[in-house]
Amino acid sequence: MFIYMDQQLRISAGKSLALFICWWVLCTLLGSVIIGLVGADDVVRLRWATVLQDLFIFIMPVAMTALIAARNPLRFTGVDRWPCSRAVIWTMAVVVLAIPAMNVIVQWNASLTLPESMSRIEQVLRASEQAANGMVMMLMSGTSVLDLILSILIMGCLTGIAEELFFRGMLQKLLHVQLRNAHIAIWATAVIFSAVHLQFFGFVPRMLIGAFLGYLAWWSGSLWLPAMAHALNNSLVVINQWLVNTGRSSVDANSVGADGSAVDMAIAAISLAATIGALWYLSSRVFGKSRKATID
Repeated sequence: MFIYMDQQLRISAGKSLALFICWWVLCTLLGSVIIGLVGADDVVRLRWATVLQDLFIFIMPVAMTALIAARNPLRFTGVDRWPCSRAVIWTMAVVVLAIPAMNVIVQWNASLTLPESMSRIEQVLRASEQAANGMVMMLMSGTSVLDLILSILIMGCLTGIAEELFFRGMLQKLLHVQLRNAHIAIWATAVIFSAVHLQFFGFVPRMLIGAFLGYLAWWSGSLWLPAMAHALNNSLVVINQWLVNTGRSSVDANSVGADGSAVDMAIAAISLAATIGALWYLSSRVFGKSRKATID
């Protein structure tokens, strides 16, 4: 089992974290300039902008920090470990089983309203989310097989790997070493992961997904397990939208379990119970005693 220890860093966790933040700011500024030059006026430009965003804002800060701060960059980020097939299968099962239950949470979070005194802030937040959703829908607007493949590669695979490398591969590891508590590091990273997306009315479900991905990284010691789960989650959204775009499906998977009918409530309840059971099996049976709860 991969163990997080101070000895894996050339410099202290605090200094490594500060270095990571500095690289992130610099890479974000540089990436923003380049993305601004590329533009996002059409689907092709938006795809390139998304790729550049993943490279500059998420991958480059990790690479630069790891090369300087980590004794073994691949080991520290978990890139050098591959999860067992049983872990992969059960992780994919959790992602699929959780869809109806997560749909209910998504709908609940989206329906929240701020106090009347904060109505102006709510309008700004909702407008920002609508703009972000508009960009995502533009990326998923194609109807050809090539559009589907590109969306899966960019929004599913690349974004899944890039964000997991940033949040679970580096940020969570540094917080774990600094705080010496895996649970605090996982949930703190999950909160930051959700906050970075700047979508208040989708904050809770994204935070829960972030925590799930964080525990996968901790339990397995591998970056690839949360990256695969992240990529699958994103890809399922892409595939669902493509099926709707092409008329191959009239059912929006995002509404399953969340329509409020007795059947949907039963589906959501079964989904929740099955997800909890699968998570228990994954943590206790697949990984079991191989987990390391504290830093020695």
